[in-house]
Amino acid sequence: MQIFLRLALATTLSLPVGVQQAIDRVSAAELKGDLSFLASDALQGRFTPSPGLDVAAEFIAAKFRAAGLEPGGDRDYFQTAEMVDRRLPAIAGDLTVYVGERTVQAVAAEITVDAASQVVHLDHVPVVILSSKDAGKLAGLDLKGKAVIAPEPNWDSFSGEQRSVARRNARAFDQAVASSGAAVAITAGRGKRMPVPPRLLFAEQAAAGRCPALSVHSEELAKLTGEATLSVDIPAPLDNKVTLKNVIGILRGSDPLLAKTAVLLTAHYDHIGTIETAGQMSMHAPGDSPDHIYNGANDDGSGTVSVIEIARALAGLQPRPKRSIVFMTFFGEERGELGSQYYGKHPVFPVGKTVADLNLEQVGRTDSTTGPKLNSASFTGYDYSDVTQFFEKAGARLGVNVYRDAEASDAYFTRSDNDALAEQGVPAHTMVVAFDFPDYHGVGDEWQKINYENMAKVDRMVLLGLIDLANSEKAPEWNAQNPKTENFRVARAASLGTK
Repeated sequence: MQIFLRLALATTLSLPVGVQQAIDRVSAAELKGDLSFLASDALQGRFTPSPGLDVAAEFIAAKFRAAGLEPGGDRDYFQTAEMVDRRLPAIAGDLTVYVGERTVQAVAAEITVDAASQVVHLDHVPVVILSSKDAGKLAGLDLKGKAVIAPEPNWDSFSGEQRSVARRNARAFDQAVASSGAAVAITAGRGKRMPVPPRLLFAEQAAAGRCPALSVHSEELAKLTGEATLSVDIPAPLDNKVTLKNVIGILRGSDPLLAKTAVLLTAHYDHIGTIETAGQMSMHAPGDSPDHIYNGANDDGSGTVSVIEIARALAGLQPRPKRSIVFMTFFGEERGELGSQYYGKHPVFPVGKTVADLNLEQVGRTDSTTGPKLNSASFTGYDYSDVTQFFEKAGARLGVNVYRDAEASDAYFTRSDNDALAEQGVPAHTMVVAFDFPDYHGVGDEWQKINYENMAKVDRMVLLGLIDLANSEKAPEWNAQNPKTENFRVARAASLGTK
């Protein structure tokens, strides 16, 4: 260890003066000051949407403005998304499936409305029964005007990595059915009826009138076979229009050609709010604790203030990195990676000109449930691309062990905003200090529990790796030797016009 530290120190001393000064500007005190506000009770847990989230957006924009970053939104530093906050009322009656002379019935208490855009009355519509949520099984099927029934995947039987694949397959299946003209999509077999959660939809989604979707707790329905018809009445939703904001600041690159390309440094600034809003999202309530606010200091206030602090430290660097760096905080990660999905479809730099995204999540707590995590950081999808190599090198110089977590690397890849960018083909990873920690999505995730000195050290490593990545003549690439990257490589080729 002593040899490693001496080598790291010797390498650090050889850094250009301006780069070293930028590294030195990263301040634990600044991180603490910013996070003590963002994760304070005054912001009420930064639920999407809420007044507390709006205050957080204004705070981040003010920090980007003070740093001298160029505004990157359609309204100053704000990229605005028009959305619909949709409340789905409970089913009033029963759902009945007719199979020959037999009927299978689910009472209202067993049914959750997952999607609906208007009142729907279905009377003896034909049913298409599928054995699993596999989009490949839909090929050649005419679903228009029919009910589609498929079983809920058995999530408990999957490992972490298998669960990610199953989740992706189920999402592709649901999207295909929703756009097929089907009369209703039904997922059967859920263990118990969950509270009806609100939905946040992009305005165009809300107006599209996609088919309604239900989840039904019924083992009998999940095992159904043969020809059948179905009857059910689905109520109309209650809609409220809202405007949500990604916060974007740009450090324009210094190279005339490479400045037209960009590296993203991102984090989500929302959390799950209070007992009331978290309950709507089917989160665990804090039991007998008098605390009712989920402050989200580590998840993901820590990532948000790190983006702010690294932007502040880099803004004064001369010469600037060759590529442009986009500093961005997303809304709505906790409600389905909504802000990153929106940015992926409305990028400031074209997707083909975006060379990488480094997303920061949970970088403040070192008390991981698997043991202390000091002077270290890991990445999701560690060997999916060569992005991680830039940060391995930076970590070696600054005494931060950048490593692959064998259990968490692939399993967590789809669980944060990097996933939405990866789906667009951008080499994108999330960097984490502790994948799991006490108080995760709990009221105890407070700013006082953050290890600010360690967070500052990790952020200095990120800053150095970001500079090297932005100065690289060669853009990072997905690892063609890893079969898990196939979909991302296809999307990348399409964005580059090399498909």
